[in-house]
Amino acid sequence: MSALKQAAAAARTWLAEAGLPLWGTAGVDETGAFHERLHFDGRPDLGADRRLRVQARQLYVFSEASVRGWWPGARQVADAGFEAFVRDCWARDGKPGLLHVMGPDRSPLDLTRDAYDHAFGLFSLAWYYKASRDPRALDLAHRMLDFLEADMADRRHGGFLESLPPALPRRADPHMHMLEAMLEWTEADGDPRFLRMASDMVALFQRVLFDEQTGVLGEFFNADFTPETGAGGQVVSPGHHFEWAWLLAWAKRLGAGDAGDDGQRLYDFGVRHGLDSSGFAIDECDRQGRQTRRSRRAWPQTELIKAYLAQARAGDPGAADAAAKVTMAFLGSYLATEVPGLWMDQFDEHGRGVTATAPATTLYHVTVAFRELILFAEGA
Repeated sequence: MSALKQAAAAARTWLAEAGLPLWGTAGVDETGAFHERLHFDGRPDLGADRRLRVQARQLYVFSEASVRGWWPGARQVADAGFEAFVRDCWARDGKPGLLHVMGPDRSPLDLTRDAYDHAFGLFSLAWYYKASRDPRALDLAHRMLDFLEADMADRRHGGFLESLPPALPRRADPHMHMLEAMLEWTEADGDPRFLRMASDMVALFQRVLFDEQTGVLGEFFNADFTPETGAGGQVVSPGHHFEWAWLLAWAKRLGAGDAGDDGQRLYDFGVRHGLDSSGFAIDECDRQGRQTRRSRRAWPQTELIKAYLAQARAGDPGAADAAAKVTMAFLGSYLATEVPGLWMDQFDEHGRGVTATAPATTLYHVTVAFRELILFAEGA
């Protein structure tokens, strides 16, 4: 068996026997809503506030697991998670949009309308629609887009406001995940509206987010999308370079603009400046490629796997083996917890774990990366 197939088999086993069973039981409350995080003994943190992005990401995870047949309980968890999403997450102040944070009892805590949250809401609904064909998911997606286009679109500078009320700095991140959501909806439904929005996000990337001269993606911006004044404007995330590179290749395949050359430059910058001596992706560089935060979260490793696989699809002869190598190293470190199905979410630059709980948000990253690996190994 090739290294790639071995890695894909190990990834699928972890999903089926560890990650999905744990988070589909201990990670869900009696109403079907998802817990924010688990302790390392596998118990939920019952005192933690619940962010909208957790509800959306976990709904995605179990919807895709249902579609793929990875775990027999996935559809039941997804159905209950969708009902909880409809019940709890649409803001309850008489205005459109999703709330930002709920209390531990799921009561509304922060009614800020956050662009990042709405991107993930759209993303999760696309996957629940794939799993269920429930027309409510499609209707809610159009309602979200109606709200974003009417109330959060920046008609002067492009893209979407960071939030309502408006906040600075603006970030590339919400627009990246809006692209991801629209690509998923394009595959799930095919309404031209979704492909147009995906194309708009690619165009925004090319126009203001990507620095054509240096091949670098900025993270933080002023209101007019110039790089944020001060240190924030210098921050570069290797993980986001890898994530955008993967997304831009996907967008090109679906006809949502052609920024493949820019994606290649992002990938090249990331592997040149954003890896440590063990081949893991570090958290931050600056625009000159100097490594400024050599700690390493879990999620940049999953984006590195996806970027390697995008390179392999494009014909890079060594990229598939590189993806397999990172996957096995990831399984043997980040996912090697005493209670199977958890993760160490960050290591410092010396390789010491520095997180006290396992945040639910990470399962989205792991699931997408392992999905890409499994499909590639299957020739899909």
